[in-house]
Amino acid sequence: MNRQMTGRLLRSAAAAVITISVLAVPALATTSGPSDVAAPLAGLPTLPCDPQGANSRDGQLAATLNGELTGTLADSMTAYRTSCARVVVKAVHDRGLSERAAVIAITTTIVESTLKNVDGGDATSIGLFQQQNGWGSRENRLKPVWAANAFLDAMEHAYPGGSWQTAPIGDVCQEVQRSGHPDRYAPQAADAQRIVARLWDDQPVDEAARGPLWNRTRWAAGTWDTSATKVDGSMSLTDTAVASVPNRNMYAFNVVKGSGIWYRGRTAAGVWAASATQIDTNPNITAVAATGLNDGTLHVFAIVPGSGVWHRTRAVDGTWSNAALVDTNPYTVAIAAAALPNGTLSLFTAVPGSGVWVRDRATTGTWAASATHIDSNPYITSVAATGLPNGTLHVFNLVSGSGVWYRSRTVGGTWAAAADPIDLNDSVSSVSAAGLPDGTLHVTTVVPGNGIWDRTRSAAGTFSNATRIDTNPKAFGTYTAGLNNGTLQIGALIDVT
Repeated sequence: MNRQMTGRLLRSAAAAVITISVLAVPALATTSGPSDVAAPLAGLPTLPCDPQGANSRDGQLAATLNGELTGTLADSMTAYRTSCARVVVKAVHDRGLSERAAVIAITTTIVESTLKNVDGGDATSIGLFQQQNGWGSRENRLKPVWAANAFLDAMEHAYPGGSWQTAPIGDVCQEVQRSGHPDRYAPQAADAQRIVARLWDDQPVDEAARGPLWNRTRWAAGTWDTSATKVDGSMSLTDTAVASVPNRNMYAFNVVKGSGIWYRGRTAAGVWAASATQIDTNPNITAVAATGLNDGTLHVFAIVPGSGVWHRTRAVDGTWSNAALVDTNPYTVAIAAAALPNGTLSLFTAVPGSGVWVRDRATTGTWAASATHIDSNPYITSVAATGLPNGTLHVFNLVSGSGVWYRSRTVGGTWAAAADPIDLNDSVSSVSAAGLPDGTLHVTTVVPGNGIWDRTRSAAGTFSNATRIDTNPKAFGTYTAGLNNGTLQIGALIDVT
């Protein structure tokens, strides 16, 4: 869910490609060589390579490359690693250099960091290229685009007149990096070529995945249906959300590319409506969130890039209100909504470079005048939220290249001081969550190429290990709903692009 990240304007100053003419070429004597990445870099924190995070296409390419690579990264490509390679290859392409320059750069990053933007390394080394202090500021070295261009500057300085085009790849890498282990580069060049070949002419990476919606049920006893039910066969769904009401009716809200929002209801008996109903015709909507209150009303939220977040209500009699603007931040990229038993609801918004904000709606229908900043991590790309019967709120933030982090709010309104990591899989691309009447909650994650996973938090607050509930490698978006009969409903969008 929320894979198609917008809001690039907010972070353009930090992520823009640096003009090449002003990049200083570091003295080669100050550059670092690779450490044994299998040991010193293991366990070090990583930062996103793409500010918008890895996407489903990255996951698909990772799965393909895992059948092709034979060196250090054999069977080890992830959506995150592919996103890092993509950013480097694009930097080379934007600079007007040839594929061979990309192969040289990727060879270097395989050896130096195993294609991870590592916040640490040997001595002062950091980033994809493990560049030491002599290369530039810490901030710049952790920006993959800047780091790639700094590497390319040094390469062109060391090999004037384009002589790097014919020099052995391992030699070029060594000349730039001045490694204490010069023999490590050449063996990775073949895999670097395979990676570049997959990325050089690939489709635009911001092309949204799209496809039909399927639903799977987990019964109160804990058993899962052996197969999923197709809810909506449209091949153009790009995002999904779900809401339920006390009579156990459930509603799936789907963004249809270029069309708006359509929804389809499911009765308490488990029968889905034969056709979908359109509730919003804005073709620019990129993401949807939904929740239901105990009074039987439904609340749907939509992101319109450049405008903000809009809210629409469905009354108990089935009539829809007009949309109202509830958050004017034009850079919001992800949203979630959660309702509490007391009739209040909360809207969560993720803003690249800023983090996650929450705005509460009182039982009277009045929204708080301003949002509260609850997480300042600038790399959050997706957010999920749910309330429990005891009145607590639970939020799950997807941090690009880092996994899923959890934060809770007490009945009294106090947020946990810090987020806790509950899933450090750096390939997770989507997260959703729901609570059940017994006080447990479920967190659903999508791992591109690896299916859908469910993790449970007990009423006592203990998280279980994740269990795979669906092996479809093309899942890219998900919803989770908990009904008052103790059943859990998991929805999944399946990519057909």
